[in-house]
Amino acid sequence: MIIEKEIDIPADIASVKKRAVDARAVIVICGPTCSGKTSIAIKLAGILSTDIVSIDSMQVYKGMNIGTDKYDVTKYGIRQYMVDVVSPDVNFTVVDFRQMCRDVIQKKFFDKKKIPILAGGSGLYLRAVTDELGFTGSEAISRHDDMIDKSKNLELYQELASIDPAYAAKISCNDIKRIIRALEVYKTTGKKFSSFQDTWEQRKSIYNTIFIGLTAEKNDIFLCIEKRADSMLEKGLIDEVRGLAEKGYDKYNSLKQAVGYKEVLNYLKGLENIGECRQNIIKNTKKLVKKQLTWFKADSRINWISASNHGSISGLKDMILSIIEKQLLSWGY
Repeated sequence: MIIEKEIDIPADIASVKKRAVDARAVIVICGPTCSGKTSIAIKLAGILSTDIVSIDSMQVYKGMNIGTDKYDVTKYGIRQYMVDVVSPDVNFTVVDFRQMCRDVIQKKFFDKKKIPILAGGSGLYLRAVTDELGFTGSEAISRHDDMIDKSKNLELYQELASIDPAYAAKISCNDIKRIIRALEVYKTTGKKFSSFQDTWEQRKSIYNTIFIGLTAEKNDIFLCIEKRADSMLEKGLIDEVRGLAEKGYDKYNSLKQAVGYKEVLNYLKGLENIGECRQNIIKNTKKLVKKQLTWFKADSRINWISASNHGSISGLKDMILSIIEKQLLSWGY
């Protein structure tokens, strides 16, 4: 259950900013799709004279604009990092994202005495950046599992069982993706995959991180999802996907797996009509929200705020500043 906390609002923004810089604090604005993360992050960045970092697994791809709901933040006088990083045919793994994002935090924020504001709904990518999860380059295997020889499932599973019986006991002998991933981790690092599992439960950030979660009433989120789907289609999502497909990007998982893009690809292939395409975008976005909430609710570090309980972005901003103030005080700043 998500519980919203009541905290006094700090009066001196300049003091909060200075202490956050001194603490090398990282502010995270996370939550499900359609909760207003980017809007509040832009507002907060303006108040704290800083920039934002997108934590979105799909916004890294150039040309995927409408379907990923990219914002033009330049009109607000701020910069947004980790957007338009690579083309859709690049195998940009969570490990690649982690390294690039951490470099941005150090060079574009800490070195310049600025407060990084991370905003997004990709829970795995967020934890990869803020926590030490023991990732290796083997995460790329998930992009190529369609090339695996399924006839070797049992043989590979038996190999895994001999190397890492604890992990093998947790998965099916038919779960070829996890089998391959575990074997590659062992071959790359010399360590059993099961040895990395404990780090997932520790939830310890490598930074002084303030986690703030935005959510809203279910009906409000679902109404927003429907409006957003209609808006994307009106803005030209179909033409955007058609253009990307003409460049050959429809062969890659960046398009084939992204909500909004995979449905339009089916429409362009004649597999469904426009009404079905719209409904599937809405349905799959709702499924995504459910997954996001399940992921984030498991993290007790997150301070939750309900957008439905506040009449404006200004009200949300005040609550977030109060959370930042309390966390800074707890660290002795």
